[in-house]
Amino acid sequence: MRPIYKFVSEDTGLITKTVSGFIPETVVIPLKKSSQDEIEILVKAGDKVKEGQVIAKSQDTCIHSSIPGTVVNIIHSKFADGNEGYAAKIRLEGVFSFTGKKIIEKEWKSKEPSAIIFLMKEGGVLNTYSSPEPLNAQIKNLDKTKDRFLVVRLYSEDPSRITDAFVTEHYFEKIKAGAAITARAMEAKGILFAFDSNKSIPQNFADGFETETAVVSLDAKNYPNGFMHEIVSTAKKTLKNSIFKNVGNRDLFIDSVTALNVYNAVVLEKPEITAEIQVTGDCLNAGAVITVKTGTSLRQLAEQAGGFKREPGKIIINGKITGNSVSDIDIPVSKDVKSVAFIPFSQLHNQTEQNCIRCGNCLNCCPVGLSPETLYRCFKNKDHNNSELQLIEKTAVLCTECSLCNTVCPSRIPLSQTIALLKKGKINEK
Repeated sequence: MRPIYKFVSEDTGLITKTVSGFIPETVVIPLKKSSQDEIEILVKAGDKVKEGQVIAKSQDTCIHSSIPGTVVNIIHSKFADGNEGYAAKIRLEGVFSFTGKKIIEKEWKSKEPSAIIFLMKEGGVLNTYSSPEPLNAQIKNLDKTKDRFLVVRLYSEDPSRITDAFVTEHYFEKIKAGAAITARAMEAKGILFAFDSNKSIPQNFADGFETETAVVSLDAKNYPNGFMHEIVSTAKKTLKNSIFKNVGNRDLFIDSVTALNVYNAVVLEKPEITAEIQVTGDCLNAGAVITVKTGTSLRQLAEQAGGFKREPGKIIINGKITGNSVSDIDIPVSKDVKSVAFIPFSQLHNQTEQNCIRCGNCLNCCPVGLSPETLYRCFKNKDHNNSELQLIEKTAVLCTECSLCNTVCPSRIPLSQTIALLKKGKINEK
């Protein structure tokens, strides 16, 4: 671990409340990536839709319209994660079903796990702890032959992003309820909360839980300290006399945003049609955490943050370390977007890839002891037999995707991205 204060969000401590975003005249709701076949699109041009209506679905999830209106068309669109696919462009018309309405809380403690999992699916709850996945599908796929724990991280793994910590501070009771609901759904043996040691733990935080709970504290300003590897290691060291010493990577890990959305889906029966997004960067006149409708464009986000005072040189989604950059300012916000940073040209560094100089920086900084440069060369060569490929891919699986190797590489080699491809078994793809 190492302090990387230059990456810590400049908005930390400055933003004290959320701002409700403007209702956009049109939204573009991402439906499915070009390579996906299992998601069924349920609407077509000219259809009238309600706010919260299911407009696409698969076996594992539902996608909803974030506004009432008319479907203008099903279009091809770029997405915030760098992929492309189909999206529904919807024009605002009619009355709202959720926005501005008083929603009565529903009782959940008597619900069976299967009923909770169903509501998670119907609400389209996405687990954004790492790679976004439908939470109900993750719960169904847990190994039920062994006791499983729920781990709830209450801060961001990327210190340049404040969204999870902000949500924790402002919606902690709802997050507690979301954690308890998730634990009920997966029949967890216990709930482990990972707090930022720079923040105070709320008094009596464990009150009201039917499941055994525990806390681990990690310094979110020391990076990496928010990934599964660090949380598990800390739990094994500090909770070795409790049941939580057995926490491991086969347990279920969620973040505070996911827990809040579980609360909304099960207690309020409100689908995931809004997102809390940190909007920041020296290109803007102001920074904020804005509650926006999914399908709002990055351009509209910038306008709601006071507009541009200088032209952005790069747009970074979900953090300067672990996020990704996009070039299209009209890309829509999806459920997995937590932050958008508009970076001016003056702050951009030379990103031209050079040949590896064998400096060893990536090996020295890797928190799990991998040799990123070696894995990268294996990927580039692509001349291995099947047994070598399997060994390389099994080694790559150990990577936590913290991206430290990228930040220390003087040759600007895309080490982390390459290892991610290896983890997915895509070594033979160009």
